[in-house]
Amino acid sequence: MIPLSPTDIGTISSLDRRELLRGLAAVGSLSGLAGPVWAAAGETAATGGRTRIIHGVTLTDPFGWLDDAALDDPQVIRLRAEFDAAAHQVMARLEALTRRLRAEADAASPPPSDPAPVPDDAYGYWSDWSQGRRQLWRIHLASGARQLLLDAAETDADGKAIGNVVAWGISPDDATLAFATVAVPEHHDIRFKHIATGQLRTEVVRDVGVQITSERLVWTADGRGIIYGEVDASGRPWRARIHWLGRPQVGAPIIHEEADPGFFIEIRQTSSGRFAVIHSSSVDTTEARLVDRENTDSVRLVSARRAGRLYAVDHGGGDALDILTNDTHPNFRLVNAPLGQPDRWSELVPAQDRTGLAWHQAFRRHLVVAERHEGNSRVRVFDRASATWRIVDIPEPVAVVGFDRWTAGPEANREPEPAQLRLGVETFAQPKALYEYSFAEGALKKLQAGTAASGLYLAERLQAIAPDGTIIPMSMIRPRTGPLHGAVLYGYGAYGVPSDPEFDTQRFSLLTRGVAYVIAHVRGGGDLGGAWHDAGRGEARGKPVDDFIACARALVAQGIVPPGKVVSMGRSAGGWLVGAALNRAPDVWAGVMADVPYVDVLNALLDPERPLSATETSEVGDVIQDPAAFARVLRLCAYQNVPARKLPPVYLTASLADVRIPWSGVLKYVARLRAAHPDNAVALRLDRDGNHWGPADRETRDLWRAERVAFALKALDLV
Repeated sequence: MIPLSPTDIGTISSLDRRELLRGLAAVGSLSGLAGPVWAAAGETAATGGRTRIIHGVTLTDPFGWLDDAALDDPQVIRLRAEFDAAAHQVMARLEALTRRLRAEADAASPPPSDPAPVPDDAYGYWSDWSQGRRQLWRIHLASGARQLLLDAAETDADGKAIGNVVAWGISPDDATLAFATVAVPEHHDIRFKHIATGQLRTEVVRDVGVQITSERLVWTADGRGIIYGEVDASGRPWRARIHWLGRPQVGAPIIHEEADPGFFIEIRQTSSGRFAVIHSSSVDTTEARLVDRENTDSVRLVSARRAGRLYAVDHGGGDALDILTNDTHPNFRLVNAPLGQPDRWSELVPAQDRTGLAWHQAFRRHLVVAERHEGNSRVRVFDRASATWRIVDIPEPVAVVGFDRWTAGPEANREPEPAQLRLGVETFAQPKALYEYSFAEGALKKLQAGTAASGLYLAERLQAIAPDGTIIPMSMIRPRTGPLHGAVLYGYGAYGVPSDPEFDTQRFSLLTRGVAYVIAHVRGGGDLGGAWHDAGRGEARGKPVDDFIACARALVAQGIVPPGKVVSMGRSAGGWLVGAALNRAPDVWAGVMADVPYVDVLNALLDPERPLSATETSEVGDVIQDPAAFARVLRLCAYQNVPARKLPPVYLTASLADVRIPWSGVLKYVARLRAAHPDNAVALRLDRDGNHWGPADRETRDLWRAERVAFALKALDLV
């Protein structure tokens, strides 16, 4: 549910003409382009179609046979191979442009910055990517001696490279490094390395779930065990265990088990270091437990789950917990509670209508809260002794601000009471710059500069008016001078996840050609807090689509771009958004780009065994039991509502190993788009080796990022 950069792309695949395509047209074309660009399908045969009646409505799924097809089925192999050849032929027209765009992105990449080690006891830690792979380093703060802890190119006993390290942590006795790598999508392995000798231990903990928002593995206080989340066959972390070093994984002690398939567990260490927190969460409900790292038999429930209530727990020291919760308001409030009575809450920060509380971190003498105010990020610091608040003055108005988790490795701000708070500030035109905020002085100091390109580009806030009168904010980056020839409009609008103005060197290839990049902060996301999420879910699930179309039309109405020169872009649930917007307002778009799109939504939700089905109920309603929810999703489902007309060109990606968005749904959508009109141009990329978050191979990922820009430029008639 958590969106990363839209990069799930790889080698091309398609549908077999003998089973799905009848009368394959040789080529398709983009409006205003001379000559063919992408292949377009003619009539698409409804081989293996299905019909069923749900809530009195007859559903016809002409390509339903793909839902049960296996990748090694000879029929599917033929389908993929045949389309590989066809798509390669038509996409070759963009190869030279794609290579040029890729080179432009490489040239725009900022040079490596000097490390900014995060202090933790006697050492400072950082990650280095300058060699094209991850290396984990530390420096002894007193002597200045540096030590390479781990290199992704290191090999194990079988001669296999360690590969992508997604989480790590050093034992409290400084003897052992634990690190997690991807085994198969959504499943990780934890391995162990002797720090003194540099030798890898032979034991491996398998089927581990690692949270993408935190890189820190949680050790027991004595350094003898790791507290981890075990995943089930679908990749859902559902069971918390302790692995004791030197013992078999089979039979590892169970701390907590989450039987509800709509919930997943997340394990974190509190800022004080005293506890591991096990959060059991669905889309809208949380239950947390504290595990004492010194006595793992001591497990206490913070507060029993209550439908619709979310909360997050941290401990900065002493006898109280600090808790962020939406129990009284969707924008969250901050409370504290005594350790002895953790469900007895007293308010510290009340909820506000236009400001959402996003996250918090607790220290002994200070409490830090990140807010979203009118779509912008800001940070406030609470001094416990004086009971006063300060707002941290962030220098960039259109930016994403966060605790710096990714640069340093295990987790920045690791000490229970640091003198400074480390923040990462990232903008459209500037990669993440590291800042330190002095608690004593109340001052913000730049620690590690991001190489800015802000002199060439202008970041702005815009507004659109939705059909119901709601103001929808937009974030835009554009060339500082010269006319705009078009825009790429990105949207997500689901799960309360915000869409932030992040740095991307490939985006400069659009900007230098007079194309703006715009984020539509539509309802359903968390851009303006929890209330913004609620305004686009359940009965209001269609509001994000209204907002997105309104944003595109506002870009034209305000004279920012010419009519018909907006390319839409979405990822995962954002694919649902752009697909629904394409169906509802096809003439608004010059083109559509959707990565791992959630487009076959209704069929997925009608099958309770499908990925996402259990978690989606609180977001869209129960389509199996509730006729109103069924009708709502049917009306919004991209796959079910493809209009029988010529559509703008569409660029799609899917991953064969994606357990969240099955490849079959994307292939069905491609088939339906092609069947809708003989001139519909659809380009599909099918990644074989990655997962929902992107291709495993960085070279492939970067190459297809460039191809996406080439697609947008073609759709806008700029090449």
